[in-house]
Amino acid sequence: MKSKILRSLLFGFAAPCLAAMGTPQKFKSDKFKRETPAPLKFGSDGKFRILHLTDIHDVDPDMDDDADRKIPLARDIETINTIEMCLDIAKPDLVVFGGDNISGYWQEFTYDYIEKTIKKIVAPIAERNIPLAIVFGNHDGEAGFHREFQMLIYSEYENFRSNFNDADVYGCGNCCLTIKSSDGSRDAFGIWLIDSNDYVKRPDGSFGYDRVHADQIEWYERRAAQLREANGGEPLPSILFQHMPVQQELDMLTETVENGENVIDCGGRLFSFGDKLKSGRLRERPCPPDESLDAHDQLESWKRTGDVIAAFFGHDHVNDFHINCDGIDLYQTIGCGYFTYGREHGGRLIILDENDPRRLETETIEIPRMTTTEI
Repeated sequence: MKSKILRSLLFGFAAPCLAAMGTPQKFKSDKFKRETPAPLKFGSDGKFRILHLTDIHDVDPDMDDDADRKIPLARDIETINTIEMCLDIAKPDLVVFGGDNISGYWQEFTYDYIEKTIKKIVAPIAERNIPLAIVFGNHDGEAGFHREFQMLIYSEYENFRSNFNDADVYGCGNCCLTIKSSDGSRDAFGIWLIDSNDYVKRPDGSFGYDRVHADQIEWYERRAAQLREANGGEPLPSILFQHMPVQQELDMLTETVENGENVIDCGGRLFSFGDKLKSGRLRERPCPPDESLDAHDQLESWKRTGDVIAAFFGHDHVNDFHINCDGIDLYQTIGCGYFTYGREHGGRLIILDENDPRRLETETIEIPRMTTTEI
């Protein structure tokens, strides 16, 4: 009952933009086969560095109807600078875009604008020849151009690592990348990329956030079993990226009477993680799937499978907290882009260790603004 009351109080604080949605469908990957680049691999020092950039929310400044273009141009400059600064600080072996990579709700989007915008945010990665993978968010497809179409644009980058789908399941981009051991002899680690989809229609005609569907979870469990068998019967240590957080993040909030840091006000009631907060900041309510979907089964499947040691989410732009749910670390990453809400912008560095694969290091990278223009 407590979690149901909490969700009813909080959902309105992040009401979705629903015009011209691009609803994902089942999509077979074998229609778009492309040459596989060199495998991801731990370095000679046993480390592998990942940069998580989420909620870039980019648009092309020419789409903005601002007469003098100062505001959209400043937003664009700040967004690209944030990407570039994060790359230079993190020095990653892989970049993962965490969804809402473009602001699809801008109705001015056309084919040319989408292509130009995607290529613009990929360019800093391509200039450095860093492998790139992506997941989609709830806003990417709202301009009416489906995820599959956008994936084709991303895949023009020769060091792009995502697949359309590893199987015939709901959504687009569901796949598992593997990182080879430093000597290249075996798969030493897994990286799950999951499409958390966009919106679901409630019985009353309104919309809430959709969930990871049952066939996606079944595919994950089948693929994890294959990786376990190839790993000598032991679960292959893995991390997972998707845009929207799991239901358990919201469930772990508790009501408090004391206001302060890492306490959120929801309709006059205060909530926090209390001593369950490991690090980082809670600044807005976690926005998982709609309460009507009872979407607890995804994290439960990770527990059964035993491979996912940590999951990384975006969606909630000003949160960068770390909590642990039943032995699985859950991390939020702050938003990167300036065409949406949020005062802090940056990304998250994740460092994996081949010699201690069930332990990782991670930190928020926060990039200060270049300009003083009010944007």
